[in-house]
Amino acid sequence: HSPARQVGAAPAAHLSKVRHARPMLSLDNAFDEEAVRDFVGRVRRYLNLAGDAEVALIAEPKIDGLSCSLRYENGALALAATRGDGTTGEVVTDNVRTIADVPQRLQGEAPEVFEIRGEVFMSKADFAALNARLLAECEDPARARQFANPRNAAAGSLRQKDAAITASRPLRFYAHGWGEASALPADSQLGAMRAIAGWGVPIADDLERFTDLDGLLAYYRAIEAKRADLPFDIDGVVYKVDRLDWQRRLGQVAKAPRWAIAHKFPAERAETILRAIDIQVGRTGALTPVA
Repeated sequence: HSPARQVGAAPAAHLSKVRHARPMLSLDNAFDEEAVRDFVGRVRRYLNLAGDAEVALIAEPKIDGLSCSLRYENGALALAATRGDGTTGEVVTDNVRTIADVPQRLQGEAPEVFEIRGEVFMSKADFAALNARLLAECEDPARARQFANPRNAAAGSLRQKDAAITASRPLRFYAHGWGEASALPADSQLGAMRAIAGWGVPIADDLERFTDLDGLLAYYRAIEAKRADLPFDIDGVVYKVDRLDWQRRLGQVAKAPRWAIAHKFPAERAETILRAIDIQVGRTGALTPVA
Protein backbone atom coordinates (compact mmCIF):
# COMPACT_ATOMS: atom_id res chain seq x y z
CA HIS A 1 0.00 0.00 0.00
CA SER A 2 2.97 2.33 -0.43
CA PRO A 3 2.01 5.61 -2.15
CA ALA A 4 4.84 5.00 -4.61
CA ARG A 5 3.06 1.89 -5.87
CA GLN A 6 -0.12 3.79 -6.64
CA VAL A 7 1.38 5.30 -9.80
CA GLY A 8 4.04 2.69 -10.54
CA ALA A 9 2.05 0.19 -12.60
CA ALA A 10 3.31 -0.47 -16.11
CA PRO A 11 1.04 0.77 -18.94
CA ALA A 12 -1.54 -1.85 -19.91
CA ALA A 13 -1.70 -3.12 -23.48
CA HIS A 14 -5.47 -3.02 -23.17
CA LEU A 15 -8.18 -2.79 -20.52
CA SER A 16 -9.29 -6.30 -19.57
CA LYS A 17 -12.94 -7.17 -19.00
CA VAL A 18 -14.67 -8.38 -15.87
CA ARG A 19 -18.19 -9.66 -15.28
CA HIS A 20 -19.95 -7.84 -12.45
CA ALA A 21 -20.98 -10.06 -9.53
CA ARG A 22 -24.24 -8.10 -9.54
CA PRO A 23 -25.34 -6.15 -12.64
CA MET A 24 -24.76 -2.41 -12.60
CA LEU A 25 -28.26 -1.30 -13.53
CA SER A 26 -29.32 1.97 -15.10
CA LEU A 27 -32.24 4.05 -13.79
CA ASP A 28 -35.66 4.83 -15.18
CA ASN A 29 -36.18 8.56 -15.73
CA ALA A 30 -38.87 11.00 -14.65
CA PHE A 31 -39.09 14.33 -16.46
CA ASP A 32 -41.85 16.01 -14.44
CA GLU A 33 -43.45 15.95 -11.01
CA GLU A 34 -46.38 13.83 -12.17
CA ALA A 35 -43.97 11.03 -13.14
CA VAL A 36 -42.49 11.14 -9.64
CA ARG A 37 -45.96 10.88 -8.10
CA ASP A 38 -46.65 7.90 -10.38
CA PHE A 39 -43.38 6.29 -9.21
CA VAL A 40 -44.38 6.56 -5.54
CA GLY A 41 -47.84 5.22 -6.42
CA ARG A 42 -46.31 2.21 -8.19
CA VAL A 43 -44.15 1.49 -5.13
CA ARG A 44 -47.23 1.51 -2.88
CA ARG A 45 -49.22 -0.72 -5.24
CA TYR A 46 -46.40 -3.24 -5.70
CA LEU A 47 -45.93 -3.51 -1.92
CA ASN A 48 -49.71 -3.63 -1.33
CA LEU A 49 -49.55 -0.54 0.86
CA ALA A 50 -52.45 1.75 1.62
CA GLY A 51 -52.74 4.86 -0.52
CA ASP A 52 -51.73 7.06 2.41
CA ALA A 53 -49.01 4.72 3.76
CA GLU A 54 -45.68 6.42 4.48
CA VAL A 55 -42.93 5.64 1.95
CA ALA A 56 -39.56 7.06 3.00
CA LEU A 57 -37.32 8.04 0.11
CA ILE A 58 -33.68 9.08 -0.05
CA ALA A 59 -32.82 11.94 -2.43
CA GLU A 60 -29.36 12.84 -3.72
CA PRO A 61 -27.92 14.81 -6.65
CA LYS A 62 -27.25 12.74 -9.78
CA ILE A 63 -23.62 13.49 -10.59
CA ASP A 64 -22.83 13.48 -14.30
CA GLY A 65 -19.76 11.24 -14.29
CA LEU A 66 -18.59 7.73 -15.11
CA SER A 67 -20.05 4.85 -13.09
CA CYS A 68 -17.45 2.76 -11.30
CA SER A 69 -17.53 -0.20 -8.92
CA LEU A 70 -14.91 -0.64 -6.17
CA ARG A 71 -14.62 -4.15 -4.77
CA TYR A 72 -13.15 -4.35 -1.27
CA GLU A 73 -12.09 -7.71 0.18
CA ASN A 74 -11.24 -7.80 3.90
CA GLY A 75 -11.23 -4.02 3.79
CA ALA A 76 -8.64 -3.71 1.00
CA LEU A 77 -9.33 -2.48 -2.53
CA ALA A 78 -9.12 -5.57 -4.73
CA LEU A 79 -10.78 -4.55 -8.01
CA ALA A 80 -12.19 -1.47 -9.71
CA ALA A 81 -14.30 -1.67 -12.87
CA THR A 82 -16.34 0.61 -15.10
CA ARG A 83 -20.04 -0.05 -15.67
CA GLY A 84 -19.57 -1.13 -19.28
CA ASP A 85 -22.82 -2.63 -20.56
CA GLY A 86 -24.05 -3.24 -17.03
CA THR A 87 -23.06 -6.90 -17.08
CA THR A 88 -19.41 -6.65 -18.10
CA GLY A 89 -17.08 -3.72 -17.42
CA GLU A 90 -13.45 -2.78 -17.91
CA VAL A 91 -10.87 -3.33 -15.17
CA VAL A 92 -9.39 0.03 -14.11
CA THR A 93 -7.93 -0.92 -10.71
CA ASP A 94 -4.48 0.60 -11.23
CA ASN A 95 -6.02 3.84 -12.46
CA VAL A 96 -8.54 4.10 -9.62
CA ARG A 97 -5.75 3.63 -7.05
CA THR A 98 -4.46 7.06 -8.12
CA ILE A 99 -7.72 8.84 -7.13
CA ALA A 100 -7.27 10.51 -3.75
CA ASP A 101 -10.95 10.05 -2.79
CA VAL A 102 -10.67 6.25 -3.08
CA PRO A 103 -9.11 4.65 0.01
CA GLN A 104 -6.78 1.71 -0.51
CA ARG A 105 -8.17 0.26 2.72
CA LEU A 106 -11.50 1.01 4.37
CA GLN A 107 -11.48 2.51 7.85
CA GLY A 108 -12.99 0.60 10.75
CA GLU A 109 -14.82 -2.72 10.49
CA ALA A 110 -16.11 -3.50 6.99
CA PRO A 111 -17.74 -6.71 5.66
CA GLU A 112 -15.49 -9.40 4.19
CA VAL A 113 -16.68 -8.46 0.67
CA PHE A 114 -18.26 -5.14 -0.19
CA GLU A 115 -18.58 -3.50 -3.60
CA ILE A 116 -18.97 0.26 -3.36
CA ARG A 117 -20.52 1.85 -6.43
CA GLY A 118 -20.43 5.49 -7.40
CA GLU A 119 -19.34 8.10 -9.91
CA VAL A 120 -15.87 9.14 -11.03
CA PHE A 121 -16.06 12.79 -12.02
CA MET A 122 -14.11 16.00 -12.44
CA SER A 123 -15.06 19.30 -10.84
CA LYS A 124 -15.81 22.28 -13.07
CA ALA A 125 -12.75 24.17 -11.81
CA ASP A 126 -10.42 21.19 -12.27
CA PHE A 127 -11.82 20.62 -15.76
CA ALA A 128 -11.08 24.22 -16.78
CA ALA A 129 -7.57 23.98 -15.31
CA LEU A 130 -6.91 20.69 -17.14
CA ASN A 131 -7.96 22.13 -20.50
CA ALA A 132 -5.80 25.21 -19.86
CA ARG A 133 -2.82 22.96 -19.07
CA LEU A 134 -3.35 20.84 -22.20
CA LEU A 135 -3.45 24.04 -24.25
CA ALA A 136 -0.29 25.41 -22.65
CA GLU A 137 1.61 22.15 -23.16
CA CYS A 138 0.83 21.99 -26.88
CA GLU A 139 3.34 23.70 -29.19
CA ASP A 140 0.61 24.39 -31.73
CA PRO A 141 -2.50 25.70 -29.89
CA ALA A 142 -4.61 25.03 -32.99
CA ARG A 143 -3.87 21.31 -32.59
CA ALA A 144 -4.31 21.18 -28.82
CA ARG A 145 -6.51 18.28 -27.71
CA GLN A 146 -9.03 19.54 -25.19
CA PHE A 147 -12.03 17.88 -23.58
CA ALA A 148 -15.57 18.97 -24.46
CA ASN A 149 -16.98 18.67 -20.92
CA PRO A 150 -16.07 17.36 -17.45
CA ARG A 151 -17.80 14.01 -18.00
CA ASN A 152 -15.76 13.27 -21.14
CA ALA A 153 -12.63 14.38 -19.32
CA ALA A 154 -13.34 12.02 -16.42
CA ALA A 155 -14.12 9.07 -18.71
CA GLY A 156 -11.07 9.63 -20.87
CA SER A 157 -8.81 10.03 -17.86
CA LEU A 158 -10.07 6.92 -16.04
CA ARG A 159 -9.76 4.65 -19.10
CA GLN A 160 -6.11 5.43 -19.82
CA LYS A 161 -3.83 2.46 -20.42
CA ASP A 162 -1.11 4.26 -18.46
CA ALA A 163 -2.07 4.86 -14.82
CA ALA A 164 0.50 7.66 -14.61
CA ILE A 165 -1.65 9.72 -16.99
CA THR A 166 -4.71 9.09 -14.82
CA ALA A 167 -2.69 10.15 -11.78
CA SER A 168 -1.97 13.50 -13.46
CA ARG A 169 -5.71 14.20 -13.88
CA PRO A 170 -7.79 15.67 -11.00
CA LEU A 171 -10.41 12.92 -10.65
CA ARG A 172 -12.91 12.66 -7.79
CA PHE A 173 -15.22 9.87 -6.56
CA TYR A 174 -18.58 9.90 -4.75
CA ALA A 175 -20.33 6.71 -3.66
CA HIS A 176 -24.07 6.31 -4.26
CA GLY A 177 -24.69 2.62 -3.56
CA TRP A 178 -23.26 -0.88 -3.53
CA GLY A 179 -23.20 -4.15 -5.43
CA GLU A 180 -22.18 -7.54 -4.02
CA ALA A 181 -21.88 -7.56 -0.23
CA SER A 182 -21.23 -10.41 2.17
CA ALA A 183 -23.12 -8.40 4.80
CA LEU A 184 -24.87 -5.03 4.98
CA PRO A 185 -24.02 -2.45 7.64
CA ALA A 186 -27.63 -1.23 8.03
CA ASP A 187 -31.24 -2.05 7.10
CA SER A 188 -31.82 1.23 5.26
CA GLN A 189 -30.32 3.06 2.28
CA LEU A 190 -29.45 6.07 4.44
CA GLY A 191 -27.87 3.94 7.15
CA ALA A 192 -25.76 2.01 4.65
CA MET A 193 -24.59 5.21 2.94
CA ARG A 194 -23.59 6.69 6.29
CA ALA A 195 -21.63 3.52 7.02
CA ILE A 196 -19.83 3.83 3.66
CA ALA A 197 -18.95 7.44 4.55
CA GLY A 198 -17.67 6.19 7.91
CA TRP A 199 -15.32 3.82 6.07
CA GLY A 200 -13.67 6.84 4.46
CA VAL A 201 -15.45 6.94 1.08
CA PRO A 202 -17.04 10.29 0.12
CA ILE A 203 -20.80 10.50 -0.43
CA ALA A 204 -22.96 13.42 -1.57
CA ASP A 205 -23.29 16.24 0.95
CA ASP A 206 -26.92 16.79 -0.06
CA LEU A 207 -28.15 13.27 0.78
CA GLU A 208 -31.53 13.63 2.54
CA ARG A 209 -34.46 11.46 3.67
CA PHE A 210 -38.09 12.41 3.03
CA THR A 211 -41.40 10.89 4.06
CA ASP A 212 -43.64 13.31 2.16
CA LEU A 213 -43.80 13.96 -1.58
CA ASP A 214 -44.03 17.72 -1.21
CA GLY A 215 -40.74 17.82 0.69
CA LEU A 216 -39.12 15.58 -1.91
CA LEU A 217 -40.18 17.83 -4.79
CA ALA A 218 -39.12 20.95 -2.87
CA TYR A 219 -35.66 19.37 -2.51
CA TYR A 220 -35.55 18.81 -6.29
CA ARG A 221 -36.43 22.44 -6.98
CA ALA A 222 -33.84 23.67 -4.46
CA ILE A 223 -31.09 21.55 -6.04
CA GLU A 224 -32.12 22.71 -9.51
CA ALA A 225 -31.96 26.35 -8.40
CA LYS A 226 -28.35 26.01 -7.22
CA ARG A 227 -27.31 23.66 -10.02
CA ALA A 228 -25.12 26.23 -11.78
CA ASP A 229 -23.31 27.06 -8.52
CA LEU A 230 -22.40 23.48 -7.61
CA PRO A 231 -18.71 22.61 -8.07
CA PHE A 232 -19.58 19.64 -10.31
CA ASP A 233 -22.07 18.87 -13.07
CA ILE A 234 -25.35 17.16 -12.20
CA ASP A 235 -28.23 16.24 -14.50
CA GLY A 236 -30.97 15.50 -12.01
CA VAL A 237 -31.87 14.06 -8.62
CA VAL A 238 -32.13 10.35 -7.74
CA TYR A 239 -34.85 9.02 -5.43
CA LYS A 240 -34.49 5.63 -3.71
CA VAL A 241 -36.79 3.72 -1.37
CA ASP A 242 -35.05 3.84 2.02
CA ARG A 243 -36.02 0.45 3.45
CA LEU A 244 -33.77 -2.29 2.10
CA ASP A 245 -36.33 -5.04 2.71
CA TRP A 246 -38.74 -3.09 0.49
CA GLN A 247 -36.00 -2.69 -2.12
CA ARG A 248 -35.58 -6.48 -2.20
CA ARG A 249 -39.35 -7.01 -2.54
CA LEU A 250 -39.60 -4.45 -5.33
CA GLY A 251 -36.74 -6.03 -7.27
CA GLN A 252 -35.99 -4.90 -10.79
CA VAL A 253 -37.17 -4.94 -14.37
CA ALA A 254 -34.82 -5.77 -17.24
CA LYS A 255 -32.26 -2.99 -16.73
CA ALA A 256 -33.50 -0.83 -13.87
CA PRO A 257 -34.59 -1.27 -10.23
CA ARG A 258 -38.23 -0.68 -9.31
CA TRP A 259 -37.17 1.07 -6.11
CA ALA A 260 -35.27 4.00 -7.65
CA ILE A 261 -35.82 6.67 -10.28
CA ALA A 262 -33.86 9.63 -11.69
CA HIS A 263 -35.76 12.93 -11.79
CA LYS A 264 -33.95 14.67 -14.64
CA PHE A 265 -33.48 18.40 -15.05
CA PRO A 266 -34.61 20.20 -18.20
CA ALA A 267 -31.78 21.02 -20.59
CA GLU A 268 -29.89 24.13 -19.50
CA ARG A 269 -30.71 27.19 -21.56
CA ALA A 270 -28.83 30.47 -21.86
CA GLU A 271 -28.32 33.33 -24.28
CA THR A 272 -25.14 33.24 -26.32
CA ILE A 273 -23.48 35.08 -29.18
CA LEU A 274 -22.87 33.24 -32.44
CA ARG A 275 -19.41 34.46 -33.44
CA ALA A 276 -18.71 32.25 -36.45
CA ILE A 277 -19.52 28.98 -38.17
CA ASP A 278 -16.83 26.50 -39.22
CA ILE A 279 -17.49 23.75 -41.75
CA GLN A 280 -16.03 20.36 -40.85
CA VAL A 281 -15.48 17.87 -43.66
CA GLY A 282 -16.01 14.23 -42.71
CA ARG A 283 -14.18 11.28 -44.25
CA THR A 284 -17.19 10.59 -46.49
CA GLY A 285 -17.29 14.20 -47.65
CA ALA A 286 -20.23 15.16 -45.44
CA LEU A 287 -20.18 18.82 -44.41
CA THR A 288 -21.09 19.65 -40.82
CA PRO A 289 -21.52 23.27 -39.65
CA VAL A 290 -20.07 23.91 -36.17
CA ALA A 291 -20.95 27.06 -34.21
